[in-house]
Amino acid sequence: MGRVVVWVLIAALVAGGIAAGYRRVAAQRTSVQYVTRPVTYTDITSTVSETGTANPVNVIQVGTQVSGTIAALNVDYNSRVRQGQVLATLDPTSFQAAVSQDTASLAAGQATANADAQTVQQNLAAVQTAGATLAQQQASLRSAQANVAKAQQTLNLAKVTVQRDADLLKQGYIPQNQMDTDRTAQATDEADLAAAQAAVQVAQAQVRAATSQLESARDQVATSQSQAAAAQHQAAATAAQLRQAQYNLGQTVIKSPVDGIVMARNVSIGQTVAASFSTPTLFTIATNLTDMQVDTSVDEADVGNVKTGDTAQITVTAFPNVTFNGTVRQVRVNPTVSNNVVTYDAVVAVHDTSGRLLPGMTAQVTIDTGTRSHVLAVPTAAVLYRPLAPRSGGGATAGGLVLAQTGTGQQQSSGSPVAGAPGSTVTVWVLRGSRPTPVRIVIGQSDAQNIEVASGDLREGDRVVIAQRRGGAPGAGQFRGGQSGGGEAPAGGGGGGGQGPGGSPPGGSQ
Repeated sequence: MGRVVVWVLIAALVAGGIAAGYRRVAAQRTSVQYVTRPVTYTDITSTVSETGTANPVNVIQVGTQVSGTIAALNVDYNSRVRQGQVLATLDPTSFQAAVSQDTASLAAGQATANADAQTVQQNLAAVQTAGATLAQQQASLRSAQANVAKAQQTLNLAKVTVQRDADLLKQGYIPQNQMDTDRTAQATDEADLAAAQAAVQVAQAQVRAATSQLESARDQVATSQSQAAAAQHQAAATAAQLRQAQYNLGQTVIKSPVDGIVMARNVSIGQTVAASFSTPTLFTIATNLTDMQVDTSVDEADVGNVKTGDTAQITVTAFPNVTFNGTVRQVRVNPTVSNNVVTYDAVVAVHDTSGRLLPGMTAQVTIDTGTRSHVLAVPTAAVLYRPLAPRSGGGATAGGLVLAQTGTGQQQSSGSPVAGAPGSTVTVWVLRGSRPTPVRIVIGQSDAQNIEVASGDLREGDRVVIAQRRGGAPGAGQFRGGQSGGGEAPAGGGGGGGQGPGGSPPGGSQ
């Protein structure tokens, strides 16, 4: 009986120990422990990293305005050229023939124009002659009209004399022969008057004929002037055709418009180029390979921070250990939309005297958008952290450690982009006592590791929460949030000697 009692007591003690151990392990598994980082003063350099393409600042596409066959090529790829240097020549045979034909047509047209001009001068002289003849006939008419008036007066006098002598003859004062003489004189004056009147009619006819001749001469002048003007216009049109033919002939010699280097040659000797609807490109010339530009596509979320004059660092795969310095020359407002993603072209100017940057190279561009010296800052993970509801929170864990999370519950690392532009208000959790307290702050610049605290109830040394864990499972101090570096013991319980997300050496601070 005694032995049975002993065994019963031992069993009770073992059961009690097992129950106590289970309750202790359960309490440890349900307890929440926090990983914190201190609020410190630091320097923050905000950057925007994008990928772009290196291009010459000025690229000239040299083409031809006339069609023809390539007769000669004087340059090739990578040839250095000077402004005005002959690059290629088209076969000029047809263009020379056109110039010769238009030259002959112009000579014929000018001869016709000169002949018509002489005809105009001749017709003008005929007008002057007809005018002189008309004036002479008009003078003859006036003379004939004067003769008529004179003959009329003479006749009137003869009639008066006959009447007077008739009375004197009746009275016997004059002899009969005197009367006969008076009547003869009257008849003679009547004949003279009729002759004078006939002369007037002849003069009037001559005046009408001279007037008609003058009008005809004037009509001929107008006609010849019209013909001369048409001939002059035809000669001018032929001269324009000749100039066009001469211009086309000159275009058969392709010259470089600038100093530069030939990037591309698109034709070969014997090839026919057609310029009927568009100008074909024969050569592509870069003016300078020491002054380049990198065209980068900046996301719409970052374009507000990029401005003209910002410095930039450029790297290319061909020279992995070389960093080229550049400057943002322009941020173009023309958007590019691809798969509902809006980007803007930022042009970064680069000067490299050695000419190592070649057109088309893919460049990694880091633009410095601002630098803040000795500012109060919190880790980026502190802004991304959100506390989990007891036992119901999802949250990714690594050995029992809950990673920093956004409000959507998505896993984040301390290197993730910050939600909110400078000037935004966000919430961080400060460990005061043994419980996290939310604090609203206004953020400033960010460098993906730290975020400036522009304003808010934070002081240097405050501990901000960046992650939390439940219980003390083995390996709970091991953090796998995507960032290496020394860890910090979570508040509320001892962690292992692993590494945490902030890069600090292991310690026991809360």
